[in-house]
Amino acid sequence: MADFDPPFAWDGERRVPTADEIQSGIGCGPFSLPLWNWLLWSLQSEIGHVITFNGLTPDNGDMEQLRKAIQAQIDASTGGGDPSTYLTLLQASSRLPIFPEVQNANGHFGVITPATGQVRVPAGVNFLHRGISPYATVQTDLATDASKTYHLRWNKTDGFSLKDLSSGAYNPSTLAEANAAFDSSFDDMLVARVVTNSSNVPTITNLVNKDRMAMQALITGTNGRDVGQNGARFDFDQAINWARTPKDFNFSLATIGANNINTFVPDFSIGAKTTGTPAPTAFDVNRYRLSQTVMYDYSNALVMQFAARA
Repeated sequence: MADFDPPFAWDGERRVPTADEIQSGIGCGPFSLPLWNWLLWSLQSEIGHVITFNGLTPDNGDMEQLRKAIQAQIDASTGGGDPSTYLTLLQASSRLPIFPEVQNANGHFGVITPATGQVRVPAGVNFLHRGISPYATVQTDLATDASKTYHLRWNKTDGFSLKDLSSGAYNPSTLAEANAAFDSSFDDMLVARVVTNSSNVPTITNLVNKDRMAMQALITGTNGRDVGQNGARFDFDQAINWARTPKDFNFSLATIGANNINTFVPDFSIGAKTTGTPAPTAFDVNRYRLSQTVMYDYSNALVMQFAARA
């Protein structure tokens, strides 16, 4: 009987197994009819409910109804389709192109130094890996050595660890600490920069980890040189402190000019901060800050509108 409607012994005498029977099974001797009835009734009732709940009509000639009912439930929950095309949680955690995201307002872990020679990741900070796997920190204390520069990193295999920039294993190409090669990737998060002095006292720069990061800033130039004259220049500084180097940034300038007695069209150039007139060069932006000198002839003041994304 495969239609389970009604289930076997639905109107017969039934009893559940005793504790001894559950533990040791049914012993030799006369078999209990009520127990037999209950065993088959319970199985057929459960299976029959799955079949009818998923819209199938019980059929004694079809011995594949339970599988079809389960498949119908899967299709109803997922919208149908070929199950081989479904993306599992394990697959998603290695395929989704989503950067790590710390789920608080400031986007970083609030790493501190509780004592000389120690760095602490606090407990209870929630973050997402690949946009789908949730994690929460437990307090983690890591030891430092004097006169070192470290990157505090996280991956799901090693957890939190300090990476020495002078280590050939971590930095075989002896890249500069701010090089974009050390930025957070999908599976390896740059959490903070840690610099220790000769007394092994750490200075920590916490870095923001979000899947999408953007900022706008209005920056007033400082340290004016040759103000109002030919070659007038100003310094611009803006903290960023992201775990990834900005890949998309732009700026515009507002200038107040004066003393252009020769009415020449003012020259303009940007450059790394220097005591002399900056030579034209690429914008000096990394994951930590914008640091730039801008020359604009005859300016009395310069204001920069700066925008960046990562």
